[in-house]
Amino acid sequence: MQHATPTASPDFDFGRHPFNLLTADQRAALAGALDIALYPREAVILCREEPTDSLFVVLRGTVQERRGGDVAALHGPGDRFGLQALYGSVGGDGIGAGARRFVAVEECVCHLIPRAALEALAAENSAFGTAILGDFAQRMRDLAAERSNREMAALTMARIRQAYLHPPLFVEAAASLRDAAEAMRQNRASSVLVRGADGQTGILTGTDLRDLVVLDGRPVTDPVGPLARYGLLTLDRDDLLFNALVLMTKHAVRRVVVTENGAVVGLLGQSDLLAVLSNHSQVIGVQVEHATGPDDLRRASRSIVELIRTLHATGVKVSFIADLVTELNRRIFRKLFELLAPPELLANSCLIVMGSEGRGEQLLKTDQDNGLILRDGFDCPDLPRIAAEFTRHLVEFGYPPCPGNIMLSNPEWTRPLAGYKDAIFSWIHRPDEAAQMNLAIFYDAAPVAGDATLLQDAKDYLLGRLQDNQMFFTQFARPTLSFDTPSGLFAALFDRRRGEPVDIKKAGIFPIVHGVRALALEKHRAETNTVERIQVLAELGALDRKMAGDLVEAFTILSTIRLKARVDLPEPGSEEGAELAIDNLVYPDRLGKLDHDQFKDCLALVKSFKELIAHHFRLNH
Repeated sequence: MQHATPTASPDFDFGRHPFNLLTADQRAALAGALDIALYPREAVILCREEPTDSLFVVLRGTVQERRGGDVAALHGPGDRFGLQALYGSVGGDGIGAGARRFVAVEECVCHLIPRAALEALAAENSAFGTAILGDFAQRMRDLAAERSNREMAALTMARIRQAYLHPPLFVEAAASLRDAAEAMRQNRASSVLVRGADGQTGILTGTDLRDLVVLDGRPVTDPVGPLARYGLLTLDRDDLLFNALVLMTKHAVRRVVVTENGAVVGLLGQSDLLAVLSNHSQVIGVQVEHATGPDDLRRASRSIVELIRTLHATGVKVSFIADLVTELNRRIFRKLFELLAPPELLANSCLIVMGSEGRGEQLLKTDQDNGLILRDGFDCPDLPRIAAEFTRHLVEFGYPPCPGNIMLSNPEWTRPLAGYKDAIFSWIHRPDEAAQMNLAIFYDAAPVAGDATLLQDAKDYLLGRLQDNQMFFTQFARPTLSFDTPSGLFAALFDRRRGEPVDIKKAGIFPIVHGVRALALEKHRAETNTVERIQVLAELGALDRKMAGDLVEAFTILSTIRLKARVDLPEPGSEEGAELAIDNLVYPDRLGKLDHDQFKDCLALVKSFKELIAHHFRLNH
């Protein structure tokens, strides 16, 4: 390695993560230890296989990281490289194996941090050491934490103990309905907790009392024990308020019991929760449950858009948003189907969602992917009209029709269980591109309404028909490589002055989703969520645990950037609650510095993961 020392050394940027974690004294020590080097155009600064005693930080110019004949990454001012050459297996700034060279694209100036100085600072400052020497997943967590410190609002950090808790009001199981009503009146409570004879705790609300006495004609002398509802929904006092929000939304309840060290300490009511949260998913859930027609559901569906905006703006993690949006979407689909379908159809069918909705990963309203499994032998003459109305109403709600026509309105996706089994057999044994796509989509299916055992039977058949056929899995995994990551992409990411957009779904999200899906299918796993599949694959040894952790981090970050890029765009002339347009394009020049760095690292990881998939399934043979 050759370099010349410039006549002047510009100040080192201590405002950039992780150097901003250093104290004033530590910064002074590092400044005194720094070297600086000038490299002419096309100079080879470093080969990964060559030993080095320094970590490189680009001060001026562009450094190209080459792997074989490909450009793996571009490093600009403030970026660092050379950690793998310094420590061998440490993954701080390099992901994946293979010969690498770092070449000056133009005249470059780099700061050099000596190993001794780096190790001394890492030993003295553990946060700095973890951030600069840790692996990919740890570095992503550090960068996310830095953003979190700036953006995280009370919503995600608020604990249940910060909300008002209604004191628990207990009555014995032998107490009468009159006694319970009197206790509620004296204590101005809307419910009582019932100590059951078997040690369980139940609940009886004012609404329950009204229904039991006024509607059912129960004598007020009846004991409350047999009439209370048991199996209470509980959360710890130190749990997140957001978890209470998800629990209330999922189970359509207005209160949860709060415990501390196993003992009941109070009840968290819907109104108390809504007093803390600025936008009310619980209200949307109530709107859905009380809907009497499609118009009511359309209004509730449009409210989800504002909910997403609010949750994102207040710093809620993308996984939490996906959980909540998935639950609300499924309740809307379920209610719409219940409004349209006669009882006999509900009892003899299973409404399913597929794609990102089936995986529980939908954030924005994307193309419809749904179907209906009918019980064998059941016939509904009015089904074509019902299916067409279901699809039409979802379009009105803001869910665009599927370009591949995977919707209830297509008879191919509304058929008996035996018909689905025939289709699955064909997809597996006579695979072509369309068959592979259909199999992948159906593999992600989840039940929404009706008899869920129908989908379970179909899934069991699918997994049972799979054989250890290398050719089949090779073909199934091949779409992982459908969208290449060209060298120009990294150039666009580096040069933030350029306006070329990047399709984040094709470049990053899809390769992770489908590559993981192929590995899960090969192991005959029933999980549908991508993160859950990654975790199971790591437990089975099908994925290296480090790669698994990196993939989870990268998938989360890419999903966050995708959502942020969409909600941050102005909606000129749009009314409140207008739909967020489906757009997978991310403009690197619009990304903040942290997002920019993370995006670049995530795409480098995706490239390594695609190489892993290609090797595992022998896609290059």
